[in-house]
Amino acid sequence: MLKLFVVALRYGLPLFVPLAILLAARPHAPMERRVVARITTVVLVVAALAAATLAWFRLNTNLIDVPTMNFYLVPVMLICSLGFLGVSWWFGAADLYDIKQSAKHRALLVVSLLTAVSIIINFGFEYAFSTDEIVLMGSSPLETESLARFAGFAFGTLLVVIAGWAYVRATRLVPAMVRLAITTAVFLVVIGPRSILLYQQLAARGFLPRSRTIFELVLWIQNANTVMLLALVVLTAIPGIIAIWFGSKPVNVSGPEARLVKADRITRRHFLELALGGTVVFVTALTVGKRVAEAVPELSPIEPSTVKGNVVSVSRELVSDGHLHRFAYVTEDGTQVRFIVIQKNAVAYGCGLDACEICGESGYYEDGGKVICRRCGVMMNIQTIGFPGGCNPIPIKYEVGPKELRFFADELSGHAKIFKTKII
Repeated sequence: MLKLFVVALRYGLPLFVPLAILLAARPHAPMERRVVARITTVVLVVAALAAATLAWFRLNTNLIDVPTMNFYLVPVMLICSLGFLGVSWWFGAADLYDIKQSAKHRALLVVSLLTAVSIIINFGFEYAFSTDEIVLMGSSPLETESLARFAGFAFGTLLVVIAGWAYVRATRLVPAMVRLAITTAVFLVVIGPRSILLYQQLAARGFLPRSRTIFELVLWIQNANTVMLLALVVLTAIPGIIAIWFGSKPVNVSGPEARLVKADRITRRHFLELALGGTVVFVTALTVGKRVAEAVPELSPIEPSTVKGNVVSVSRELVSDGHLHRFAYVTEDGTQVRFIVIQKNAVAYGCGLDACEICGESGYYEDGGKVICRRCGVMMNIQTIGFPGGCNPIPIKYEVGPKELRFFADELSGHAKIFKTKII
C-alpha cells in the first residue's frame, strides 16, 4: 500500500499540478462557461484515452519504444508549455471572465487546452503505466493485497488532486505577477528535466552537438527525481504562505465589510494550514516513505545440505514446517547456485532455483506465509512452485528419500550461469 501511495505521488504530481493550473487559466465570458466546459471535457477525455492507449500498448506489445515516443512527444509539450507561459505573461492581470473576450483571451484558452493535452499524453502515459503495479502477475484484482495497493494508489492520487486544487485556489489570493512567477517556476521544474533529456537524445542522433555538461545533467536528473518532486511540492505550498501575508495587513472597516475581511483572513489561514500540512505529508512520503517502500528484504541464510558425489541431500525434517528454506551448491569454479524448498503438503514439495527467467537471481523471501519475488514483488502461488512459467522459480529435479530430498549436482551446475556469487 505504501509503495503504491508513493508511486501515485511520484507520477501524479507532475501531471495533476500543471493540469490544475491550465484548467484554472481558461478564460471565457460568463455566458460561454458551459461551452468551454464541454470542449474541455472532450479534449481531456481524448487526451486521457490516448495516454492510456499508449500505456496499454507499452505493457502488452513491443510496438512502443519509449525513447522514440519521447523524441516526438516531448518537443510538442515543450513548445506548448513555453507558449502557455508566454501568453500568460502577455495576458498579465486581465480579467479571465470579462464579458468582452479579446484576442488575448482566445489565445490563452487555445494554448491552455493544447498544453493540457500535451501534459496529459506525456505524464499521463507514465501515470497510467504505473498502474500495472497494482495487480501483480499471478494475483487477482480482488485479493486483499491488490485492493490494498489500489487503495494506496487512489489515496495518493486524491492528495495530489487536492494539492493542485489548493494551489490554484491559493494563487487567486496573491497578486497576479506573483502568481505568474510561481506558475513559471512550476512549469520549469516539470518540463526542465525533459528538455535536458531531449537535448541528449538529439545530440545522440547527431542533430545537436554533444555536451559533457548536458551528459552530467542527464545523469543527475536520473538520480535526483525525488529532488525535483520536492521542489515541485515546495512551489505548490508557496501561494498558501504568501496569501496569509497579503491578508494579514490591518484594515479599518466595520459592519458587513469587517465580516468579509474576517472571512477572507480565515480562508487565507486555512490555505496556509493546507499548504504546510500537505508539504509535510508529501515530503515525508517522498523521503522516508519512499525509502521504506523500496527497501529490499534480505535473503534468509543458506541452510545446511550434504554433497556426496552427484547428489545434494537436504533433510526432510528441516523443511517439514511448510516455510521457505534456502540452500546452495558450490560448483567447481566457486559459483554459488542457490535453490529453495517449501513443503506444499504431506507428500509434495515445491523445489526450484532461487531465481526465475524474468528477474534472474534476485531470489525469493517469505512474508506472512507467502513466497514473494525480491525484485518485482510478485507473490507466488505455493502450489505452482516447481512448475515453469512467469516469475515462478526455475524448476529443478529432485527425489524423495526416506529422510532426505535428493538433488543433482550436475543439474545445479548447469544453472551456474544465472548466478554471479562466487565462494572463494
